[in-house]
Amino acid sequence: MYELKQNPMFKHIIFDCDGVLIDSEIVAAEVMARWMREQGMDISTEQFIQTHTGKTYSGIIRECMADGLLPAEFNIQASTNAIETEVKTSIRPVTGVAEGLANITQPKSVVSNSGVVYIQKALNDFNIIHHFDRRLYSSEMVAAPKPSPLVYELAVAKIELPKADILVIEDSLTGVQAAKAAGLNVWGFLGGSHILPGHGDKMLQSGVLELVKGYEDLNEKLIR
Repeated sequence: MYELKQNPMFKHIIFDCDGVLIDSEIVAAEVMARWMREQGMDISTEQFIQTHTGKTYSGIIRECMADGLLPAEFNIQASTNAIETEVKTSIRPVTGVAEGLANITQPKSVVSNSGVVYIQKALNDFNIIHHFDRRLYSSEMVAAPKPSPLVYELAVAKIELPKADILVIEDSLTGVQAAKAAGLNVWGFLGGSHILPGHGDKMLQSGVLELVKGYEDLNEKLIR
């Protein structure tokens, strides 16, 4: 049973990367939706956000192949590399992230579906990597990406704290599902540019304990 933790005093904060630290989800949605249309699929950026946010590019391509929307011999790696390269050129930090992280005194980690090299470069480029003291956990390190809980379970094993003392900040339903399956407290982050009206309600229905509008709101809720 997933229990609501009232007025938590957390000892460690885990952040998702894309959409929480790096404002890349809107860029990824625009690039990926355009790529899917080029492959003959009828999908808008908004529809992509609603159905695919939080998933890996390769995972989305495999879903399309399974649904018969792409040929069985489709080159997943080549397309994934091209998409990642285009997205990387346009990413930016989430508004308020540098000051927000600086105001959080607890140790912090990153748990992401993105690759390790991408995470390191993005956090380095925006001068926030020092907040995480090399605690960067990627789905590349485990057998399956989110919504599998494996990458969160890896992080918990490394952090070596009771799960009740750990808080996860996630922006996607996929990420929330993964963190909850790992038995962790989750707050829903609404500060990314990709967040659509009604997403907060969906996150509450998925079981997040709090919604945070952005980093100022997160800072206030963590110290109350």
